Amino acid sequence: MSAFVVLIAGLGIPGLLPAFTLARRSPAFIFLAPLVGAAMAAVATELELAIAWSLLLWYVVVAIVVNAVSVAWWIGRGRQQEGSRQSLEWVLLTAAVVGAALVIPLIGLRAQMFGWDAEQIWLTHAMMISGGHRELLSSLQNHSYWSGNPDYPPLVPAAGALAFAFYGLGNLHIAVDMTVLLSACAVGVVATGIATVGSAGRAAAKGGAVAVGAAICVVAFAISGIYGVNGYADLLWAAAAVGAVVWGLVLPRSGSALATAWACAVVASLTKNEGLTTSLVVLAMIAVRYVGATLPLLPDSGGTTATARWVRNGARFAVLLIVPAAPGLAWAALMRLIGLNDRFFSTSSYDESASTRAYATIHGMADHLAVAPVAAAALLVGCCLFRRERKRAGLGNPAWLWLACLASLAIIFYTYVAGSLEIHSWLASSVNRTTIFAQLVLYTELALWPVIALDGTFPARRDQAAVVDVPRRLPATQS
Repeated sequence: MSAFVVLIAGLGIPGLLPAFTLARRSPAFIFLAPLVGAAMAAVATELELAIAWSLLLWYVVVAIVVNAVSVAWWIGRGRQQEGSRQSLEWVLLTAAVVGAALVIPLIGLRAQMFGWDAEQIWLTHAMMISGGHRELLSSLQNHSYWSGNPDYPPLVPAAGALAFAFYGLGNLHIAVDMTVLLSACAVGVVATGIATVGSAGRAAAKGGAVAVGAAICVVAFAISGIYGVNGYADLLWAAAAVGAVVWGLVLPRSGSALATAWACAVVASLTKNEGLTTSLVVLAMIAVRYVGATLPLLPDSGGTTATARWVRNGARFAVLLIVPAAPGLAWAALMRLIGLNDRFFSTSSYDESASTRAYATIHGMADHLAVAPVAAAALLVGCCLFRRERKRAGLGNPAWLWLACLASLAIIFYTYVAGSLEIHSWLASSVNRTTIFAQLVLYTELALWPVIALDGTFPARRDQAAVVDVPRRLPATQS
């Protein structure tokens, strides 16, 4: 209960207005608000380490600035902002059903479990952050702790340190609870994105879409197993990155969908190193998809010549990629500045050939990707039967989702092959977690086609209901 109070009062309320500004009247903003608050806490930790002072002071400053920008945006946009036509009843019902589905896996919190990473990495980092600038800097640079991955991004320990600021250090498990609750919020953003795909249909299609979205909540925690409730951060970054895929590469192009995808990518990049690399790939794909869109975030600067269009699109691509990637890249740069590097790529003392590592990695990863053939079969059937429905709904090409999955697997494969740890023990202790993103992406692919099928079976008039707030100048075509 204490962690839930911190989630609502410490992260949710400060992040509520920014989340609503990003997601508008979508059920996603309810789950996005604590994630935005956690991202602000992570940025506050960056400032604490880079400059001075404490997490709490910087968190107040960052929250005030972000909320002031949100207020200024609403005032500046006036009545011209994109408006969602989703009914308030559907928004509340979807949020309630998804929230209820998340309660089922959260029962595991009663066991009061501490995972190895929760103690060795995240709890230790949270205590460092709680100690202020000098304690944080000296502890991260302490060579005796380099086995604890001191270069890991600060979102998870920042949330734990904020909980300690509320309740003190008497209950260390509150940091684990914060990680699990934030993971649930990230899964909730994925679930509401899936539900939003069917929000333009009749009641049967809407209800089916919400049910499928709720089911993905249970699936996500089932994929992660015990690591979803014992303080590990893998489900958090993976679900946040999948949220970026759903909102940025699946749903119709719009300002709110883009902003929600950006927020999810920021959360993933500030959670773990693999979250940063995966987010950069997903953000690049989103940039390609959105580079030609006319949105409030991307005003048309004019120019009719080919050169002018190339310059404009190049500038847009840079903005679409760099702006949301900046917080995660800033932490990575800060780590290099203070002399920290990824220990997984240090000099290896094991005599293992690249072919040996590659063979072991392929087999280790394949054991956790049994859903891939099923998802591929669903893709073939869906494209044959419901391609027109998907195109009419303005949803992104399914190739985007598969490219994101394959890119993530390629990054993981390279990490294992080029890394310095003994490959078999490394795979045994981590491959079931490093593949959570790919697994969740594939299960999301499985979930999307039934929603699209329901939307095609029970269509509503498109002039009366919209999936998301698609701007008038964007054609409702597959992109």
